[in-house]
Amino acid sequence: MAFVDDLNVTLFDFPLATMITILEKKSASSKNSAPEKSIFDYLEDPKATSTLPSLQSVLRELETLTQKSNIRLDEVTRLVQVDQGMSLRVLRMANSVYYAPSQPILDVQDAILYIGLSTFRGAVVSTRCIEKTCHIQQGILDWKDFWTHAAGVGYVTMELAKHLKVTELGEESYYLMGLLHDIGKVVLAHLIPDRFDEIYARAALERIAPAALETEALGVDHGLLGAWYLEQQGIPAAICEAVRFHHSHVFEEKPHAKNALLIRLADSLIRKCHLGESGNCADPGDPYSSEEWKWYFHHCFIMDPEGKDLQEKVMQMVEKVSDLVRTVIV
Repeated sequence: MAFVDDLNVTLFDFPLATMITILEKKSASSKNSAPEKSIFDYLEDPKATSTLPSLQSVLRELETLTQKSNIRLDEVTRLVQVDQGMSLRVLRMANSVYYAPSQPILDVQDAILYIGLSTFRGAVVSTRCIEKTCHIQQGILDWKDFWTHAAGVGYVTMELAKHLKVTELGEESYYLMGLLHDIGKVVLAHLIPDRFDEIYARAALERIAPAALETEALGVDHGLLGAWYLEQQGIPAAICEAVRFHHSHVFEEKPHAKNALLIRLADSLIRKCHLGESGNCADPGDPYSSEEWKWYFHHCFIMDPEGKDLQEKVMQMVEKVSDLVRTVIV
């Protein structure tokens, strides 16, 4: 399936017959074939896992671009200018509603200076993740829509963290854990695409979250798969643990539990505004009535006892993030 231009397309735009066919084919093949390898067999197979999209090359590029202690802004600018796609994204970001400059920004160096190196690194990771995964078989889930959703969760997770009384990590770490929270779905789709289509077609038909179906079918959900993959890629443990537990619904005063909670809240906010597609067709409900919001409200700097100001700020922020993501991922 080719990438779609309309970022509001959902799994429900697949014909019902298509999803039923996926499930019927799986049922028929399971009766006539030898026992399938488990996801654990694939994870232990170096030949299979060596073909997974690599984030290490993205990390190396980020180090080249921005993480040298003595790198100058003009050096970063020159590297960006040779990549026309990245140059356009940086300019669109700087001129988006999210940043709302008083005058149009037309220069790449000015744009990088205006949005900051941290946000620039986030844009690099987002776009390179798309490039690393867009070759994976397009089935029930479109990968461009997937990364649109993921980038939205990344930015909202980062923004939510800014209001907390106590944070353990830098802004960029919160962005990355939100961006990469569903990376386990990429692992699953790459290693066993037929099982992936089966699980996500069923989730779409039944309008339920796929994590429980993954555990039922495979013995593991995409959070655990994602954490395994990120560990192999050298991603810091704090990010890996937040990804591992983002479906655990545990409310503990431990860093990994608090960070996972931020991801869950950001995810529900982004799904509520229909930005991109994650394969989760369950009704997100009202994020502001959730246990995650109650916990978040209790741990934020707030001026009004009912939190209406905070809720209004978050609603405005989600709207701006939606605009920002659409300028980055086109």
